[in-house]
Amino acid sequence: MADTSPKELITRRHDEWVEHYARWRFLQDSLEGGDRYRYAVYGIDSIGYPAMNLIRHRREYPAESKDQNGLIAPFVYSPVTYMTAARAGLPPGMTNRVAATDNDYDLRLARTPVPAFVAEAITRHLSRIYAREVGRNGPAEITEWWNDVDGQGTTIDDWMSETIAPLLLTLGHLDLQFDRPEAPAGVAVRTRADEKSAGINRCIASYILPENMLWWRLTHAGRYAECLVLEYQEGDDGCLEPSYRHWTASESTLYDGEGNLIKRSPHFYGQVPIVRVFVRKKTRCRNVGHSDYEAIADRQREYYNRDSELILSDTLQAHPLLTGPDDYVREDGTVSVGPSYLLPKKKNSEGATPFYESWEFVDPPKGAAESIRRNKLDIRDGVDRDAALVKPAGSAGTGAGVVGQSGKSKAFDHAELNDLLTRRARTLARAERLAAEFALMVIRGGPIDAADKMSLVVTYPAEFDLYSAEDLAALIGELQKVLAAAGTLPETEGDLIKRLIRLAIPGLSDTRYAELDAEVVGFLTRAASKNQQ
Repeated sequence: MADTSPKELITRRHDEWVEHYARWRFLQDSLEGGDRYRYAVYGIDSIGYPAMNLIRHRREYPAESKDQNGLIAPFVYSPVTYMTAARAGLPPGMTNRVAATDNDYDLRLARTPVPAFVAEAITRHLSRIYAREVGRNGPAEITEWWNDVDGQGTTIDDWMSETIAPLLLTLGHLDLQFDRPEAPAGVAVRTRADEKSAGINRCIASYILPENMLWWRLTHAGRYAECLVLEYQEGDDGCLEPSYRHWTASESTLYDGEGNLIKRSPHFYGQVPIVRVFVRKKTRCRNVGHSDYEAIADRQREYYNRDSELILSDTLQAHPLLTGPDDYVREDGTVSVGPSYLLPKKKNSEGATPFYESWEFVDPPKGAAESIRRNKLDIRDGVDRDAALVKPAGSAGTGAGVVGQSGKSKAFDHAELNDLLTRRARTLARAERLAAEFALMVIRGGPIDAADKMSLVVTYPAEFDLYSAEDLAALIGELQKVLAAAGTLPETEGDLIKRLIRLAIPGLSDTRYAELDAEVVGFLTRAASKNQQ
Protein backbone atom coordinates (compact mmCIF):
# COMPACT_ATOMS: atom_id res chain seq x y z
CA MET A 1 0.00 0.00 0.00
CA ALA A 2 3.03 2.30 0.33
CA ASP A 3 3.11 2.95 -3.40
CA THR A 4 -0.63 3.57 -3.67
CA SER A 5 -1.62 7.17 -4.28
CA PRO A 6 -4.55 8.60 -2.29
CA LYS A 7 -6.56 9.19 -5.48
CA GLU A 8 -6.13 5.56 -6.49
CA LEU A 9 -6.91 4.38 -2.95
CA ILE A 10 -10.26 6.15 -2.61
CA THR A 11 -11.48 4.72 -5.93
CA ARG A 12 -10.95 1.11 -4.85
CA ARG A 13 -14.01 -1.11 -4.60
CA HIS A 14 -13.93 -4.70 -3.43
CA ASP A 15 -15.31 -7.33 -5.84
CA GLU A 16 -17.80 -8.55 -3.22
CA TRP A 17 -18.97 -4.97 -2.68
CA VAL A 18 -19.51 -4.47 -6.43
CA GLU A 19 -21.55 -7.67 -6.60
CA HIS A 20 -23.82 -7.05 -3.62
CA TYR A 21 -24.08 -3.32 -2.85
CA ALA A 22 -27.32 -2.83 -4.81
CA ARG A 23 -28.86 -5.77 -2.99
CA TRP A 24 -27.81 -4.32 0.38
CA ARG A 25 -29.48 -1.02 -0.49
CA PHE A 26 -32.64 -2.87 -1.51
CA LEU A 27 -32.77 -4.77 1.79
CA GLN A 28 -32.21 -1.62 3.80
CA ASP A 29 -34.89 0.24 1.84
CA SER A 30 -37.26 -2.70 2.45
CA LEU A 31 -36.74 -2.29 6.20
CA GLU A 32 -37.10 1.50 6.16
CA GLY A 33 -40.08 1.64 3.78
CA GLY A 34 -41.83 4.93 2.98
CA ASP A 35 -40.47 7.28 0.33
CA ARG A 36 -36.98 5.79 0.65
CA TYR A 37 -38.45 2.57 -0.73
CA ARG A 38 -40.83 4.26 -3.17
CA TYR A 39 -38.19 6.43 -4.86
CA ALA A 40 -35.13 4.20 -4.45
CA VAL A 41 -33.13 3.73 -7.66
CA TYR A 42 -30.90 0.69 -8.19
CA GLY A 43 -29.56 1.49 -11.64
CA ILE A 44 -31.08 2.00 -15.08
CA ASP A 45 -33.13 -0.35 -17.24
CA SER A 46 -32.40 -1.29 -20.86
CA ILE A 47 -34.26 1.79 -22.10
CA GLY A 48 -32.30 4.12 -19.85
CA TYR A 49 -34.94 4.81 -17.19
CA PRO A 50 -34.45 4.39 -13.42
CA ALA A 51 -34.82 0.81 -12.16
CA MET A 52 -37.05 1.09 -9.10
CA ASN A 53 -39.05 -1.20 -6.83
CA LEU A 54 -42.18 -0.44 -8.84
CA ILE A 55 -41.67 -2.22 -12.16
CA ARG A 56 -42.54 -0.19 -15.26
CA HIS A 57 -44.59 -1.77 -18.05
CA ARG A 58 -43.47 -1.19 -21.62
CA ARG A 59 -46.64 0.77 -22.34
CA GLU A 60 -45.90 3.02 -19.36
CA TYR A 61 -42.88 4.78 -20.81
CA PRO A 62 -43.80 8.47 -21.26
CA ALA A 63 -45.15 9.43 -24.65
CA GLU A 64 -42.62 12.23 -25.00
CA SER A 65 -39.79 9.68 -24.92
CA LYS A 66 -40.86 8.27 -28.29
CA ASP A 67 -39.23 9.47 -31.48
CA GLN A 68 -40.91 10.28 -34.78
CA ASN A 69 -41.12 6.58 -35.68
CA GLY A 70 -42.92 5.73 -32.45
CA LEU A 71 -39.89 4.01 -30.91
CA ILE A 72 -38.91 4.59 -27.28
CA ALA A 73 -35.93 6.89 -27.06
CA PRO A 74 -33.41 6.32 -24.25
CA PHE A 75 -33.83 8.51 -21.20
CA VAL A 76 -30.47 9.83 -20.04
CA TYR A 77 -30.43 9.20 -16.31
CA SER A 78 -27.63 10.18 -13.96
CA PRO A 79 -28.05 8.54 -10.54
CA VAL A 80 -27.67 11.23 -7.90
CA THR A 81 -28.26 11.12 -4.19
CA TYR A 82 -31.27 12.71 -2.56
CA MET A 83 -28.98 15.33 -1.04
CA THR A 84 -27.37 16.24 -4.37
CA ALA A 85 -30.75 16.46 -6.10
CA ALA A 86 -32.13 18.77 -3.43
CA ARG A 87 -29.06 20.98 -3.57
CA ALA A 88 -29.43 21.28 -7.35
CA GLY A 89 -33.05 22.35 -6.96
CA LEU A 90 -34.45 19.10 -8.39
CA PRO A 91 -37.68 17.75 -6.91
CA PRO A 92 -36.88 14.45 -5.17
CA GLY A 93 -38.60 11.34 -6.45
CA MET A 94 -39.12 12.47 -10.05
CA THR A 95 -38.97 9.40 -12.26
CA ASN A 96 -39.72 10.97 -15.64
CA ARG A 97 -40.72 14.25 -17.24
CA VAL A 98 -44.46 13.64 -17.55
CA ALA A 99 -47.10 14.72 -15.03
CA ALA A 100 -48.48 11.88 -12.90
CA THR A 101 -52.01 12.59 -14.09
CA ASP A 102 -50.99 11.74 -17.66
CA ASN A 103 -48.97 8.62 -16.91
CA ASP A 104 -50.15 5.32 -15.42
CA TYR A 105 -46.76 4.52 -13.91
CA ASP A 106 -46.55 7.76 -11.94
CA LEU A 107 -50.16 7.28 -10.90
CA ARG A 108 -49.29 3.86 -9.48
CA LEU A 109 -46.11 5.23 -7.88
CA ALA A 110 -47.94 8.08 -6.17
CA ARG A 111 -50.96 6.13 -4.91
CA THR A 112 -49.61 2.72 -3.89
CA PRO A 113 -48.80 2.41 -0.17
CA VAL A 114 -45.48 0.72 0.60
CA PRO A 115 -45.98 -2.56 2.52
CA ALA A 116 -43.92 -3.12 5.65
CA PHE A 117 -43.51 -6.89 5.69
CA VAL A 118 -39.78 -6.88 6.54
CA ALA A 119 -40.13 -4.33 9.35
CA GLU A 120 -43.21 -6.12 10.67
CA ALA A 121 -41.52 -9.53 10.82
CA ILE A 122 -38.33 -8.20 12.43
CA THR A 123 -40.24 -6.09 14.94
CA ARG A 124 -42.34 -9.05 16.03
CA HIS A 125 -39.30 -11.30 16.35
CA LEU A 126 -37.23 -8.78 18.28
CA SER A 127 -40.11 -7.88 20.58
CA ARG A 128 -40.20 -11.52 21.71
CA ILE A 129 -36.44 -11.80 22.08
CA TYR A 130 -35.98 -8.61 24.09
CA ALA A 131 -39.09 -9.21 26.22
CA ARG A 132 -36.82 -11.41 28.34
CA GLU A 133 -33.83 -10.14 30.28
CA VAL A 134 -30.41 -10.44 28.61
CA GLY A 135 -27.70 -11.72 30.94
CA ARG A 136 -24.43 -9.76 30.86
CA ASN A 137 -21.25 -10.00 32.89
CA GLY A 138 -17.79 -8.52 32.38
CA PRO A 139 -15.06 -6.26 33.74
CA ALA A 140 -15.99 -2.98 35.40
CA GLU A 141 -15.02 -0.96 32.32
CA ILE A 142 -17.52 -2.85 30.17
CA THR A 143 -20.26 -2.63 32.78
CA GLU A 144 -19.85 1.13 32.69
CA TRP A 145 -19.75 1.17 28.88
CA TRP A 146 -22.99 -0.80 28.70
CA ASN A 147 -24.73 2.19 30.30
CA ASP A 148 -23.57 4.52 27.49
CA VAL A 149 -22.30 2.81 24.33
CA ASP A 150 -22.32 5.71 21.87
CA GLY A 151 -21.48 8.73 24.01
CA GLN A 152 -25.10 9.92 23.83
CA GLY A 153 -26.48 8.05 26.83
CA THR A 154 -27.77 5.06 24.85
CA THR A 155 -27.77 1.82 26.84
CA ILE A 156 -26.68 -1.47 25.32
CA ASP A 157 -30.27 -2.76 25.39
CA ASP A 158 -31.57 0.21 23.42
CA TRP A 159 -28.59 0.22 21.03
CA MET A 160 -28.96 -3.45 20.21
CA SER A 161 -32.75 -3.73 20.06
CA GLU A 162 -33.49 -0.48 18.22
CA THR A 163 -30.48 0.00 15.95
CA ILE A 164 -28.07 -2.90 15.56
CA ALA A 165 -30.40 -5.92 15.67
CA PRO A 166 -32.86 -4.71 12.96
CA LEU A 167 -30.02 -3.78 10.58
CA LEU A 168 -28.02 -6.95 11.26
CA LEU A 169 -30.98 -9.29 10.71
CA THR A 170 -32.12 -7.43 7.59
CA LEU A 171 -28.74 -7.14 5.87
CA GLY A 172 -27.19 -10.43 7.02
CA HIS A 173 -24.09 -8.64 8.34
CA LEU A 174 -23.10 -5.29 9.78
CA ASP A 175 -19.82 -3.52 10.57
CA LEU A 176 -19.44 -2.26 14.14
CA GLN A 177 -16.87 0.48 14.70
CA PHE A 178 -15.26 1.38 18.03
CA ASP A 179 -13.02 4.33 18.75
CA ARG A 180 -12.23 6.93 21.36
CA PRO A 181 -13.64 10.46 21.17
CA GLU A 182 -11.33 13.13 19.84
CA ALA A 183 -9.36 15.17 22.36
CA PRO A 184 -10.50 18.79 22.77
CA ALA A 185 -8.62 21.28 20.63
CA GLY A 186 -5.39 22.46 22.20
CA VAL A 187 -5.27 19.68 24.82
CA ALA A 188 -2.10 17.59 24.87
CA VAL A 189 -2.58 13.93 25.76
CA ARG A 190 0.56 12.08 26.82
CA THR A 191 -0.45 9.85 29.75
CA ARG A 192 -3.49 7.89 30.92
CA ALA A 193 -4.11 10.64 33.44
CA ASP A 194 -4.32 13.09 30.54
CA GLU A 195 -6.78 10.78 28.80
CA LYS A 196 -8.97 10.65 31.88
CA SER A 197 -8.90 14.41 32.46
CA ALA A 198 -9.71 15.04 28.78
CA GLY A 199 -12.59 12.55 28.94
CA ILE A 200 -11.31 10.39 26.08
CA ASN A 201 -10.58 7.19 28.04
CA ARG A 202 -13.87 5.69 26.92
CA CYS A 203 -15.30 3.96 23.87
CA ILE A 204 -17.74 5.34 21.30
CA ALA A 205 -19.54 2.66 19.31
CA SER A 206 -21.13 3.19 15.91
CA TYR A 207 -22.01 1.14 12.85
CA ILE A 208 -21.08 1.22 9.17
CA LEU A 209 -23.65 0.25 6.57
CA PRO A 210 -22.38 -2.39 4.10
CA GLU A 211 -22.77 0.01 1.18
CA ASN A 212 -20.29 2.39 2.90
CA MET A 213 -17.60 -0.26 3.49
CA LEU A 214 -16.09 0.14 0.02
CA TRP A 215 -12.93 -1.92 0.07
CA TRP A 216 -11.09 -4.20 2.49
CA ARG A 217 -8.30 -6.66 2.98
CA LEU A 218 -8.74 -9.44 5.53
CA THR A 219 -6.35 -11.28 7.82
CA HIS A 220 -6.22 -15.09 7.94
CA ALA A 221 -8.60 -14.91 10.90
CA GLY A 222 -11.16 -13.02 8.82
CA ARG A 223 -10.68 -9.65 10.56
CA TYR A 224 -9.88 -6.41 8.76
CA ALA A 225 -6.19 -5.86 8.02
CA GLU A 226 -7.17 -2.57 6.36
CA CYS A 227 -10.34 -1.09 4.92
CA LEU A 228 -11.79 1.97 3.19
CA VAL A 229 -14.94 3.57 4.61
CA LEU A 230 -17.16 6.21 3.00
CA GLU A 231 -18.05 8.96 5.46
CA TYR A 232 -19.83 12.30 5.21
CA GLN A 233 -18.32 15.42 6.77
CA GLU A 234 -20.40 18.53 7.48
CA GLY A 235 -18.97 21.59 5.75
CA ASP A 236 -19.08 25.23 6.78
CA ASP A 237 -22.31 25.65 4.80
CA GLY A 238 -23.97 22.81 6.71
CA CYS A 239 -23.98 20.48 3.69
CA LEU A 240 -22.57 16.98 3.89
CA GLU A 241 -19.61 16.23 1.70
CA PRO A 242 -18.29 12.70 1.00
CA SER A 243 -14.92 11.75 2.48
CA TYR A 244 -12.95 8.51 2.73
CA ARG A 245 -11.28 7.03 5.80
CA HIS A 246 -8.54 4.45 5.34
CA TRP A 247 -8.06 2.22 8.40
CA THR A 248 -4.98 0.14 9.21
CA ALA A 249 -3.78 -1.63 12.34
CA SER A 250 -1.89 1.49 13.47
CA GLU A 251 -3.80 4.55 12.20
CA SER A 252 -6.75 5.98 10.29
CA THR A 253 -6.32 8.51 7.49
CA LEU A 254 -9.11 10.77 6.28
CA TYR A 255 -9.21 12.05 2.67
CA ASP A 256 -11.63 14.36 0.93
CA GLY A 257 -13.43 13.49 -2.30
CA GLU A 258 -10.40 14.52 -4.35
CA GLY A 259 -7.93 12.42 -2.37
CA ASN A 260 -6.45 15.32 -0.42
CA LEU A 261 -5.33 14.54 3.12
CA ILE A 262 -7.61 15.93 5.82
CA LYS A 263 -6.34 14.24 8.97
CA ARG A 264 -4.13 11.38 10.11
CA SER A 265 -5.04 9.75 13.46
CA PRO A 266 -2.72 7.12 14.96
CA HIS A 267 -4.11 4.55 17.42
CA PHE A 268 -2.67 1.82 19.63
CA TYR A 269 -5.31 -0.90 19.36
CA GLY A 270 -3.08 -3.29 17.43
CA GLN A 271 -5.81 -3.98 14.86
CA VAL A 272 -8.50 -2.17 12.90
CA PRO A 273 -11.21 -1.33 15.50
CA ILE A 274 -13.98 -2.47 13.16
CA VAL A 275 -15.56 -5.92 13.20
CA ARG A 276 -18.12 -7.36 10.80
CA VAL A 277 -20.75 -9.44 12.58
CA PHE A 278 -22.77 -11.99 10.62
CA VAL A 279 -26.06 -13.80 10.76
CA ARG A 280 -24.34 -16.40 8.60
CA LYS A 281 -21.96 -16.08 5.68
CA LYS A 282 -22.84 -16.62 2.05
CA THR A 283 -21.32 -19.84 0.81
CA ARG A 284 -19.25 -18.34 -2.00
CA CYS A 285 -18.17 -15.16 -0.25
CA ARG A 286 -15.65 -14.54 2.49
CA ASN A 287 -17.01 -11.30 3.90
CA VAL A 288 -20.69 -11.17 2.92
CA GLY A 289 -23.56 -12.27 5.14
CA HIS A 290 -26.84 -13.93 4.21
CA SER A 291 -30.10 -12.45 5.42
CA ASP A 292 -32.96 -14.78 6.33
CA TYR A 293 -35.35 -11.94 5.48
CA GLU A 294 -34.39 -11.68 1.79
CA ALA A 295 -37.36 -13.82 0.73
CA ILE A 296 -39.71 -11.58 2.71
CA ALA A 297 -38.19 -8.50 1.04
CA ASP A 298 -38.78 -10.04 -2.40
CA ARG A 299 -42.37 -10.93 -1.49
CA GLN A 300 -42.83 -7.35 -0.22
CA ARG A 301 -41.78 -5.96 -3.61
CA GLU A 302 -44.05 -8.38 -5.47
CA TYR A 303 -46.98 -7.46 -3.23
CA TYR A 304 -46.20 -3.78 -3.79
CA ASN A 305 -46.36 -4.20 -7.57
CA ARG A 306 -49.54 -6.28 -7.53
CA ASP A 307 -51.19 -3.82 -5.18
CA SER A 308 -50.33 -1.00 -7.59
CA GLU A 309 -51.94 -2.91 -10.47
CA LEU A 310 -55.09 -3.39 -8.43
CA ILE A 311 -55.20 0.30 -7.51
CA LEU A 312 -54.80 1.29 -11.16
CA SER A 313 -57.51 -1.17 -12.20
CA ASP A 314 -59.96 0.13 -9.61
CA THR A 315 -59.14 3.74 -10.51
CA LEU A 316 -59.82 3.21 -14.20
CA GLN A 317 -63.00 1.24 -13.57
CA ALA A 318 -64.27 3.99 -11.27
CA HIS A 319 -64.59 6.11 -14.44
CA PRO A 320 -65.90 3.67 -17.07
CA LEU A 321 -65.94 4.53 -20.75
CA LEU A 322 -69.25 5.81 -22.13
CA THR A 323 -70.30 4.51 -25.52
CA GLY A 324 -72.77 6.25 -27.83
CA PRO A 325 -73.54 7.24 -31.41
CA ASP A 326 -70.56 8.60 -33.32
CA ASP A 327 -72.62 11.65 -34.34
CA TYR A 328 -71.97 13.09 -30.87
CA VAL A 329 -68.19 12.93 -31.19
CA ARG A 330 -66.62 16.06 -32.60
CA GLU A 331 -63.72 15.82 -34.98
CA ASP A 332 -61.27 17.13 -32.38
CA GLY A 333 -62.42 14.45 -29.91
CA THR A 334 -63.12 16.90 -27.09
CA VAL A 335 -66.09 14.99 -25.66
CA SER A 336 -64.66 13.31 -22.57
CA VAL A 337 -66.00 11.26 -19.71
CA GLY A 338 -63.84 10.60 -16.66
CA PRO A 339 -60.19 10.04 -17.50
CA SER A 340 -60.92 8.96 -21.10
CA TYR A 341 -63.08 9.85 -24.08
CA LEU A 342 -66.40 8.84 -25.55
CA LEU A 343 -66.20 5.57 -27.45
CA PRO A 344 -68.24 6.09 -30.64
CA LYS A 345 -70.66 3.50 -32.06
CA LYS A 346 -71.44 3.41 -35.74
CA LYS A 347 -75.15 3.84 -36.52
CA ASN A 348 -76.92 1.11 -38.43
CA SER A 349 -77.96 2.68 -41.77
CA GLU A 350 -79.45 -0.46 -43.26
CA GLY A 351 -83.17 -0.42 -43.92
CA ALA A 352 -85.62 2.42 -44.44
CA THR A 353 -85.11 3.92 -40.99
CA PRO A 354 -81.58 4.43 -39.57
CA PHE A 355 -81.11 2.63 -36.24
CA TYR A 356 -79.01 4.33 -33.57
CA GLU A 357 -77.10 2.42 -30.92
CA SER A 358 -78.09 3.12 -27.32
CA TRP A 359 -75.93 4.82 -24.69
CA GLU A 360 -74.15 2.52 -22.21
CA PHE A 361 -71.01 2.17 -20.13
CA VAL A 362 -68.30 -0.36 -20.92
CA ASP A 363 -67.92 -2.77 -18.00
CA PRO A 364 -64.61 -4.64 -18.36
CA PRO A 365 -64.23 -8.17 -16.96
CA LYS A 366 -63.27 -8.40 -13.28
CA GLY A 367 -61.41 -11.70 -13.52
CA ALA A 368 -57.94 -10.15 -13.68
CA ALA A 369 -58.56 -7.98 -10.62
CA GLU A 370 -59.87 -10.95 -8.63
CA SER A 371 -56.79 -12.94 -9.62
CA ILE A 372 -54.55 -10.16 -8.28
CA ARG A 373 -56.48 -10.13 -5.01
CA ARG A 374 -56.03 -13.88 -4.60
CA ASN A 375 -52.34 -13.62 -5.42
CA LYS A 376 -51.92 -10.93 -2.77
CA LEU A 377 -53.36 -13.32 -0.18
CA ASP A 378 -50.92 -16.01 -1.31
CA ILE A 379 -48.01 -13.58 -0.94
CA ARG A 380 -49.18 -12.62 2.54
CA ASP A 381 -49.36 -16.32 3.49
CA GLY A 382 -45.83 -16.80 2.12
CA VAL A 383 -44.54 -13.97 4.31
CA ASP A 384 -46.08 -15.60 7.39
CA ARG A 385 -44.44 -18.92 6.51
CA ASP A 386 -41.04 -17.31 5.95
CA ALA A 387 -41.28 -15.53 9.30
CA ALA A 388 -42.64 -18.65 11.08
CA LEU A 389 -45.59 -16.61 12.29
CA VAL A 390 -48.77 -18.37 13.37
CA LYS A 391 -51.32 -18.29 10.56
CA PRO A 392 -54.47 -16.37 11.53
CA ALA A 393 -57.51 -18.46 12.42
CA GLY A 394 -59.74 -19.56 9.54
CA SER A 395 -59.23 -18.68 5.88
CA ALA A 396 -60.26 -15.04 5.63
CA GLY A 397 -60.66 -13.79 2.11
CA THR A 398 -61.59 -17.17 0.63
CA GLY A 399 -65.19 -17.20 1.72
CA ALA A 400 -64.70 -20.03 4.20
CA GLY A 401 -65.79 -19.78 7.79
CA VAL A 402 -63.36 -18.87 10.52
CA VAL A 403 -62.21 -21.86 12.54
CA GLY A 404 -59.82 -21.45 15.47
CA GLN A 405 -56.67 -23.55 15.61
CA SER A 406 -56.48 -26.34 18.13
CA GLY A 407 -53.95 -26.28 20.96
CA LYS A 408 -51.87 -29.01 19.28
CA SER A 409 -51.77 -27.11 15.99
CA LYS A 410 -50.60 -23.96 17.74
CA ALA A 411 -47.99 -25.97 19.61
CA PHE A 412 -46.45 -27.04 16.30
CA ASP A 413 -46.48 -23.46 15.00
CA HIS A 414 -44.98 -22.11 18.20
CA ALA A 415 -42.26 -24.76 18.28
CA GLU A 416 -41.09 -23.66 14.83
CA LEU A 417 -41.19 -19.99 15.84
CA ASN A 418 -39.33 -20.73 19.07
CA ASP A 419 -36.55 -22.46 17.11
CA LEU A 420 -36.31 -19.47 14.78
CA LEU A 421 -36.17 -16.99 17.68
CA THR A 422 -33.52 -19.09 19.39
CA ARG A 423 -31.32 -18.90 16.28
CA ARG A 424 -31.84 -15.14 16.08
CA ALA A 425 -31.00 -14.78 19.77
CA ARG A 426 -27.76 -16.73 19.34
CA THR A 427 -26.79 -14.42 16.45
CA LEU A 428 -27.43 -11.31 18.53
CA ALA A 429 -25.55 -12.76 21.50
CA ARG A 430 -22.47 -13.39 19.31
CA ALA A 431 -22.65 -9.86 17.91
CA GLU A 432 -23.03 -8.24 21.32
CA ARG A 433 -20.16 -10.26 22.79
CA LEU A 434 -17.87 -9.21 19.92
CA ALA A 435 -18.94 -5.62 20.49
CA ALA A 436 -17.99 -5.88 24.17
CA GLU A 437 -14.62 -7.43 23.22
CA PHE A 438 -13.73 -4.58 20.87
CA ALA A 439 -15.04 -1.95 23.28
CA LEU A 440 -12.78 -3.32 26.02
CA MET A 441 -9.84 -3.20 23.61
CA VAL A 442 -10.52 0.48 22.86
CA ILE A 443 -11.06 1.43 26.50
CA ARG A 444 -7.78 -0.18 27.55
CA GLY A 445 -5.97 1.19 24.53
CA GLY A 446 -4.57 -2.10 23.25
CA PRO A 447 -5.15 -5.81 22.64
CA ILE A 448 -6.87 -7.84 25.37
CA ASP A 449 -5.80 -11.32 26.44
CA ALA A 450 -7.72 -14.61 26.53
CA ALA A 451 -8.68 -14.15 30.17
CA ASP A 452 -10.38 -10.84 29.37
CA LYS A 453 -12.29 -12.47 26.54
CA MET A 454 -13.42 -15.33 28.75
CA SER A 455 -14.70 -12.85 31.34
CA LEU A 456 -17.16 -11.39 28.84
CA VAL A 457 -20.45 -13.26 29.10
CA VAL A 458 -23.60 -12.36 27.14
CA THR A 459 -26.59 -14.70 27.47
CA TYR A 460 -29.76 -14.26 25.45
CA PRO A 461 -33.01 -16.13 26.24
CA ALA A 462 -33.66 -19.50 24.61
CA GLU A 463 -37.34 -19.85 25.51
CA PHE A 464 -40.09 -17.39 24.71
CA ASP A 465 -43.68 -16.73 25.78
CA LEU A 466 -45.57 -17.36 22.55
CA TYR A 467 -49.01 -18.33 23.90
CA SER A 468 -51.80 -16.03 24.91
CA ALA A 469 -53.46 -16.72 28.27
CA GLU A 470 -56.42 -18.34 26.48
CA ASP A 471 -54.20 -20.55 24.31
CA LEU A 472 -52.09 -21.62 27.28
CA ALA A 473 -55.16 -22.50 29.33
CA ALA A 474 -56.55 -24.58 26.44
CA LEU A 475 -53.24 -26.41 26.05
CA ILE A 476 -53.06 -27.18 29.77
CA GLY A 477 -56.62 -28.51 29.64
CA GLU A 478 -55.81 -30.86 26.76
CA LEU A 479 -52.67 -32.10 28.52
CA GLN A 480 -54.64 -32.79 31.68
CA LYS A 481 -57.19 -34.82 29.67
CA VAL A 482 -54.37 -36.92 28.22
CA LEU A 483 -52.87 -37.49 31.66
CA ALA A 484 -56.25 -38.39 33.18
CA ALA A 485 -56.66 -41.24 30.68
CA ALA A 486 -53.02 -42.40 30.90
CA GLY A 487 -51.69 -45.54 32.57
CA THR A 488 -52.66 -48.29 30.14
CA LEU A 489 -49.47 -48.18 28.05
CA PRO A 490 -46.97 -46.42 30.33
CA GLU A 491 -43.92 -46.56 28.04
CA THR A 492 -45.75 -45.60 24.83
CA GLU A 493 -47.76 -42.90 26.55
CA GLY A 494 -44.61 -41.67 28.26
CA ASP A 495 -42.77 -41.13 24.96
CA LEU A 496 -45.77 -39.35 23.44
CA ILE A 497 -46.32 -37.11 26.47
CA LYS A 498 -42.62 -36.21 26.58
CA ARG A 499 -42.76 -35.18 22.91
CA LEU A 500 -45.91 -33.16 23.57
CA ILE A 501 -44.20 -31.32 26.42
CA ARG A 502 -41.23 -30.45 24.19
CA LEU A 503 -43.57 -29.06 21.57
CA ALA A 504 -45.64 -27.13 24.10
CA ILE A 505 -42.64 -25.77 26.04
CA PRO A 506 -39.77 -25.38 23.54
CA GLY A 507 -36.38 -23.90 24.32
CA LEU A 508 -35.73 -25.39 27.79
CA SER A 509 -32.31 -26.73 28.72
CA ASP A 510 -31.58 -30.45 28.54
CA THR A 511 -31.34 -30.58 32.31
CA ARG A 512 -34.80 -29.10 32.71
CA TYR A 513 -36.28 -31.49 30.13
CA ALA A 514 -34.70 -34.40 32.02
CA GLU A 515 -36.44 -33.24 35.21
CA LEU A 516 -39.80 -33.05 33.42
CA ASP A 517 -39.25 -36.49 31.85
CA ALA A 518 -38.61 -37.96 35.30
CA GLU A 519 -41.83 -36.40 36.56
CA VAL A 520 -43.78 -37.94 33.65
CA VAL A 521 -42.26 -41.37 34.24
CA GLY A 522 -43.13 -41.22 37.95
CA PHE A 523 -46.70 -40.20 37.22
CA LEU A 524 -47.27 -42.94 34.64
CA THR A 525 -45.74 -45.55 36.93
CA ARG A 526 -48.19 -44.62 39.66
CA ALA A 527 -51.11 -44.50 37.18
CA ALA A 528 -50.24 -47.98 35.81
CA SER A 529 -50.02 -49.34 39.36
CA LYS A 530 -53.51 -48.03 40.14
CA ASN A 531 -54.93 -49.60 36.96
CA GLN A 532 -53.53 -53.00 37.93
CA GLN A 533 -55.16 -52.94 41.38
